[in-house]
Amino acid sequence: MARDRALPRQASTGRSPVADAAHLFDACGTPPCVVEIPGPPWIGKTRMLHRIIEDAKAQGWSVAHAAAVPAATAAPYQLFSDAFEDIFSEQAETVLRSVPVVCRRVLGRVFPPLGQATRPMHAPQPGPVPTGLMGSALRQAVRGLTVPNGLVLALDDVHWADPASLVLLESLVRRPPDARLLIVVAHRDRQSPLRLRGLLASAPGAHRIDVGPLTDQELAALLPEGTSRPVRRSLLSRAGGNPGLLLALAASPRAHGGTAPDAPGLTPFTRFLDEFRALSDDGWLAAQSAAVLGDTFTLQEVRSLTALPAGRLADAVSELLREDIVRPVEPADHFRFRHPLLRTTAYHTTGEQWRLDAHTAATGLVRLPAPCVHTQAGPVPHRTPVADRVRSGLLPREAFLDAGDGTALYEQRVRTGKALVVAGRPGEALDVLDRTSSPGAGVPPVLRAEAADWRARAHRLLGRYAVAESLLEAVRPDVADEPEALALIDLARLAAALERGTPLPGGEPPSVRWAAGLADPLVRGYATALLGAQDADEGRAADAAVRLGRVARLLDGLDDTALVGRLDVLYWLARALARLEQDAEAACHFERGLGLASAHELDYLVPQFATGLAEALLRLGRVDLAIESGHRAMRAAHRIGGDCLLAEAGAGLAQAAWISGDRAAALSTAREAAQRAEAWREPWADRVRLSLLETSFDTGDQELCKELLSAGTVRRAATFPVVSLVPAVAEVLARLEGERRGSAAEAGRWAAAAEEAAGRMRLPGATGLALLARAHHHRVTDPLRAAVFASSAVVTLTRAGRPLDVVRAHLAVAAAWAGIDAAVARSQLDEAQVLLEGRGAHGYLEHAADLATNAPPHSADARLARLSSREREISVLVSDGYTNQQIARALQLSHKTVETHLGRIFKKLDVGSRAQVATSIGRAARFTDARSFGRPVPVAASDQIA
Repeated sequence: MARDRALPRQASTGRSPVADAAHLFDACGTPPCVVEIPGPPWIGKTRMLHRIIEDAKAQGWSVAHAAAVPAATAAPYQLFSDAFEDIFSEQAETVLRSVPVVCRRVLGRVFPPLGQATRPMHAPQPGPVPTGLMGSALRQAVRGLTVPNGLVLALDDVHWADPASLVLLESLVRRPPDARLLIVVAHRDRQSPLRLRGLLASAPGAHRIDVGPLTDQELAALLPEGTSRPVRRSLLSRAGGNPGLLLALAASPRAHGGTAPDAPGLTPFTRFLDEFRALSDDGWLAAQSAAVLGDTFTLQEVRSLTALPAGRLADAVSELLREDIVRPVEPADHFRFRHPLLRTTAYHTTGEQWRLDAHTAATGLVRLPAPCVHTQAGPVPHRTPVADRVRSGLLPREAFLDAGDGTALYEQRVRTGKALVVAGRPGEALDVLDRTSSPGAGVPPVLRAEAADWRARAHRLLGRYAVAESLLEAVRPDVADEPEALALIDLARLAAALERGTPLPGGEPPSVRWAAGLADPLVRGYATALLGAQDADEGRAADAAVRLGRVARLLDGLDDTALVGRLDVLYWLARALARLEQDAEAACHFERGLGLASAHELDYLVPQFATGLAEALLRLGRVDLAIESGHRAMRAAHRIGGDCLLAEAGAGLAQAAWISGDRAAALSTAREAAQRAEAWREPWADRVRLSLLETSFDTGDQELCKELLSAGTVRRAATFPVVSLVPAVAEVLARLEGERRGSAAEAGRWAAAAEEAAGRMRLPGATGLALLARAHHHRVTDPLRAAVFASSAVVTLTRAGRPLDVVRAHLAVAAAWAGIDAAVARSQLDEAQVLLEGRGAHGYLEHAADLATNAPPHSADARLARLSSREREISVLVSDGYTNQQIARALQLSHKTVETHLGRIFKKLDVGSRAQVATSIGRAARFTDARSFGRPVPVAASDQIA
């Protein structure tokens, strides 16, 4: 063994872990003394350990194998007792004959098979077995074993080993027996004691096998057959190369990102209970309480739920940290679960009543929030528990004080579900609110409507608008006799329809107009803002402006504390103003709402405010601020976990990243957003795809372009229901079709759609985009006409206050003039560069600079120089509409000679039709100077005939 001790420590870098494991038992090699398999949970350490065991048995080695149990439940030396139980049972007599009598007594006290094989000469000695004597006895026992080639001692989960087993392991590693022994240790390095990590790091002759993440191809092979492509891509992305985590997510696909399982209960999460088995009762209580509190928590907040004394609570949280169940995060006094699956598991181990009571204690709420009337309550201290912090404006009126037990429980569920939605935890909220779908006879209609409203809100946050709308439709007949309840349901239906992007059947519900006339300013403002947003979406800009003006004046007269009670009215006002091209005012309202939502921890509104603010800032040309808001929206959407919020925030961020010049970030963000929207056939998903189509087209990501087009986005966009978005959508698609040869007809159809929508809206920005769409339509077939439309778009978009759209219009003018007059094209590029200076739009700036650099100094003359004088004459006549026979008569040539010249013209200019000759050469020749050809400009064919 002296030779083994001299071996240097090795690591498995440079080759695969599987190859490393197979190499251990090479016939010509010498196995190391110790093999360490460290790694995070679920990465595959146990699988690698069993592979080594199988290889050892195939090579004729004997194997002693066991997994440690938590030290709190283990007897001293239990890890080794379990490992050697089978071998010592088979060879008890042989082992006992090879060790001294004193060692027999020691071994018999720890290893039952050896204790049963001999008669103790003395009564058992009380107290623990000395570790030094135990190490010496075990070394002699191992030497006495009869094994064909050697012995593999395979120990799993050693981070849980009892202290006596760790001391015995150290004894064997530091002073190995004079036998062919290979010790394999698998452990979680973050949870292992420092003594174990130090031992394995310094052990002579040790070999380390790092089980790293698997590739996507290897992970995909673990998924069940028939897993859909969107689900597969989502699971692979979330697993991060961890096979155990992948299988866990596949078994409970909604158990990540704060969402809940498809059916309430613990069943999908029982596999993770093993992670908590080392906890004491106090540690388990702390874990459950922390799970109720949410993504992050503090010791004070856990104590408010557990009521544990400070010392016991500190010990309990220390257990959670030691077992790597929670980890410290910024700020310094906060903690977070290692993975959302662990928090969800702990959350679902609680009983419903305990969970409801814990949420009630966490929120500090004692009554149900009123659906339409909001009383002003005193401010709530800022440091209330982090779980569901619902601030003062959401505190309710006095209601249902004399309700029976059934109604009280129903009320508590609604309150808890609402608090969870407000805290940005819609999946958990649905676990509670789904139990309100069958109310008892005594539940008031307003309370039932409130439950349906917040169930629908939870589904909307997760992108399930069709589910939300059907749920509200089902409840509506049952509450139709109560005006306040009916208004609440219809307001929720209208909000869901606007977010989804579909018109509400029946137009404006009478109950919403009724709510718009109530005395409560927040209710009146909310209803009016929704009606104004509906007018704006459907192109009734004048009606929308009148309603939104009333809402703006109303909100300007309220302080921030009052607004917290109905903060989404600020969102709908800002969104509708943005649709009316009042981006500066919209940005102010978005910014105010975002500040209030963040300050009062109304997490469910943060992604919407941040995304809206980013879009408004981008249209105003403030690119850097737009990117900052986009990142904020992404972070907030990740906390909530809904595909809709993540996709919409990602699409906006990708576009801003491209405009800023960060092409790599734009590509990665766009692809992630496309994956989020891939499985959805909702109007919101089509909005995302259309935005991504523009970004992928600009960045040159042809593969993503094809994926988005194959999803049927363009076909469904032909019936896009949101009129206010049609000009922007149609302009993107007209540009896409206009730059594809042979697609001028499609580009024309999109331009016509943009013109129709702009005519209904009568807004300068929409009109400018329609003009730009028509310019894209004529870009290839008639560059002069395209230049005229694009120039008109420059003027109109300048009046609309959209500087980046003005830049795009200048670039369109430059592209149209590029083949006609290079000086005009260069002047347009210069105008675009001046507009871009200081805006952070480096992507557009680089694009304009490239166009300016690549533009030939004399574009028309350079192209005409390729032709002979006779070919230039013929090209001019072709551009004037002459037929071959008419050209032959005018130039006194034979018909065949004209055809020959035309063939040469096509070849030299790499064109395939007379129309292309006319566009690229004929008109350019006339604008340069047709008389330089040695003859006057010929009259049109129609004039000759006349």
